Amino acid sequence: MEPASNRQDLEYQDVERQEIDRVLRLKRKQRESKACYPCRQRKVKCDGGHPCRTCIRRDHPRICAYNVDSRTGARSSTIDTNLPPPRHSNATQSTLLSRTDSAEPGSPSALPSSPLGTSRASRQNDSSASYVFSGDNSLVSILRQQDPDGSMAREATSVLGLHNTYLSYPFIDYKTPQDRWAALLDILPHRDEVLKFFHFYRICAYPFNPILVDVDKFESDICVYLSAYASGELRDRSKISDQWAAGKSVGHISLLLATLAGGAHFSDLENPQRSELCQDFARRSFQALRLANFLFRPSFDVVQSLLILGNTLQNNGQSDAAWALLGTTIRLAQTLGLHTERGTSHWPAHAKLKAKSLWSMTVWQDSLLSLCYDRPPIVSTRGWTPISSLQPELSYTNLMHYLCWVALDIMKIDELAEPEPAHNLTLLAELDSTYNRAQPHLLRRESCRNLQQHLQHLALRMHISFCVSALCRPAIKSTPQVAEDPRYNVLLTRAKESLIVASKTFLDFQALSVVPLRTWSMVHTVLSSTLLLCTWQATREDPECKVLQQRVTDVFSAANSSGNDTGSSDYGQWLSARHVRALITLRQTLKRGNIHVPDSQGLTQEQGSMATTTSQLADNGVPQDMSMGGFPSYNDFFTGIDYGLPGEVNFSPVTYLDSIMNVPLFDFPEDT
Repeated sequence: MEPASNRQDLEYQDVERQEIDRVLRLKRKQRESKACYPCRQRKVKCDGGHPCRTCIRRDHPRICAYNVDSRTGARSSTIDTNLPPPRHSNATQSTLLSRTDSAEPGSPSALPSSPLGTSRASRQNDSSASYVFSGDNSLVSILRQQDPDGSMAREATSVLGLHNTYLSYPFIDYKTPQDRWAALLDILPHRDEVLKFFHFYRICAYPFNPILVDVDKFESDICVYLSAYASGELRDRSKISDQWAAGKSVGHISLLLATLAGGAHFSDLENPQRSELCQDFARRSFQALRLANFLFRPSFDVVQSLLILGNTLQNNGQSDAAWALLGTTIRLAQTLGLHTERGTSHWPAHAKLKAKSLWSMTVWQDSLLSLCYDRPPIVSTRGWTPISSLQPELSYTNLMHYLCWVALDIMKIDELAEPEPAHNLTLLAELDSTYNRAQPHLLRRESCRNLQQHLQHLALRMHISFCVSALCRPAIKSTPQVAEDPRYNVLLTRAKESLIVASKTFLDFQALSVVPLRTWSMVHTVLSSTLLLCTWQATREDPECKVLQQRVTDVFSAANSSGNDTGSSDYGQWLSARHVRALITLRQTLKRGNIHVPDSQGLTQEQGSMATTTSQLADNGVPQDMSMGGFPSYNDFFTGIDYGLPGEVNFSPVTYLDSIMNVPLFDFPEDT
């Protein structure tokens, strides 16, 4: 029988051996955890980053995970590659996985869905999640067609440098996830801000510029946000919220702040408080975009935020800034493939509809702003089919999208060396035919049953009048000899009618709402129409037109809360410099009497005194930055326009209008 002491020694050695094995296993696991699971599987070097450089170089940073359970294949930790990874436990990381797996650029599940969670059915495989749009003739697309798995295309994208590394963060300098979380908390909208200003956005901005592709879902997400805010989840600086720190949620917060900026602009606050609050929301929205690394990580929310911010800048008189921002917005939308049906062919059906809607809103912004400025548009409508010809009744949004197509066609006509009126007449007939298919309240005001229908009826009439006047401009600019062509007579008649309708509609609209007075495109329409009525020979002596001119200027004067005689100091806070100049020019014309066009013998003394100069603008209270650059006087256009007829000149009111509305606002060095 074995002595007891020997048995105890053996048991001690056995226990010691188990403890040694346990410690060795623990150390081995710790060594293994220094490399991510993909690098361990490939037996390649891993730097332990989040994500590591090897996974980034191989173009799959989203699967760079540590502590992977080999029995289930499930990740117990994941990295949000949109933002720096917050420090959290494996359990909370596993929960976060379901929210961030599909957050790659171009992922159909990530883009249109709620940033607050995704369904299991909407999660995508690796190939769709890493999809970035490229044209049919690109090498990446060719490889993608030859390799259904998509691995060759992904490798080529990485090798050719056609993707982002997602490590660069050019907009802000953060050091820890805690710093980034604190920066996010600093810009979050408060409960009272959301409840008050989103209401104004919903009733004053959205119905006339419906940028939100799913407004009902957005409102539901606002309810989730308010609940989280009330619970304290979005106010604790020491505890990072896994849900709200994710990149998609930050993009959603940017979109929310953008809508509040738009709502503040249309709110019942007085200037300058209204303007300051609008700018504050816009700055916070831009900060959220930076936190979401929007330039590297475009998404539906990012594009919608930029569109709303651009529209808000435009409505606040910063139309040049809106123009510049729009270029970036369009490029990000094209990165997602929104500009063509093929670019979204791999998306679910519901996502395709939202993609088409969002691209249509991008076309809306670019086409109308380009038409106002007479600048070349960036967008294209070739990749999408137009509105269905089988649809019996067209809504306000349907018709606005159609007007965008017309605007793009108008700019194509302007590029021709010698445009013919035939194409203008064809477009005009198509416009009339399409408009006749509108819903009853859009066609006839007596069919309107509520305030919203009245407002949409008036808004549509203003936009259609603007497009018609643009189509008829060749007739307004034509010489008397050319105008004898009967085709020009039709355009002349429609031009006069559209200018009068635009002014009348604006007066009816502003009596019901603040929308036309604070919407850049509508202010542009009424001021350009009224100025043309004032200077065009066919309308300037018309008694009805004179009354309209006076009523329009009276409306803008009444909108001035400062009581200044010219009204310019208050206008400067929300009208663009070009609109201020147009308004003051109109007021000066009305004060001094209508302008008389001279005969072919020369100019009268009265016309020489009608020149509106930069100094006159300054005398009328226009800030210096709004009056710089000056513009040609009215009488400058009676000479120098030679149509080949001896001793005869012609004046173009359109040329005079453009001299006021499109003056460069920048000082260029003399050596440029």
